[in-house]
Amino acid sequence: RALILFALGFVFSLVVDHLQTEHNLIKYPNNISQLWDTASWLPPTCGASAVLVGTMYPLGDYLWWGHRVHRNSHDWSSVMRCFGGFIGVNYAASKLPWTSSLQVSCTLALISVGLWFWFDRTFHGFVISLTVASMGTIVAYMLVLHGWYSFTRADFFGVGSWIPCILYSSSVCFGSIGRQL
Repeated sequence: RALILFALGFVFSLVVDHLQTEHNLIKYPNNISQLWDTASWLPPTCGASAVLVGTMYPLGDYLWWGHRVHRNSHDWSSVMRCFGGFIGVNYAASKLPWTSSLQVSCTLALISVGLWFWFDRTFHGFVISLTVASMGTIVAYMLVLHGWYSFTRADFFGVGSWIPCILYSSSVCFGSIGRQL
């Protein structure tokens, strides 16, 4: 399970980061070593985060209900639809023309919570995703503060206001994968 989650987190970080750098939402300093057009530290970090989140969801199921949630083989299509929504949130943040940061934040927050509602609907899943989004935003702020990462259109202490929404939706997606494995 951990190896699959790590590999998926690694690959999806490359895809998401490519979308964001391609549309000039983020940039890296010139002195950072890169893997393709991504900072070399980002994919392993996202892989480890995917393992953590993908393990927390089934653990939360066990602690909340006293047993592991049994999934059938048809739920993989639900996981794939969830990832489609996750990529859609990333695409909307990077490509669509927004008039204000409030507009993008509110829209993506509603879509992210909608992903949780359609594909999870558990209280502990909501709390885990909210915690991941909050902690991830703090980490992004620290990276910006130290000069390892920067947003071209930063509007929230140097961080893009859409970052918590992307982290929230990614947590829902990797949690659903963790449940399936």
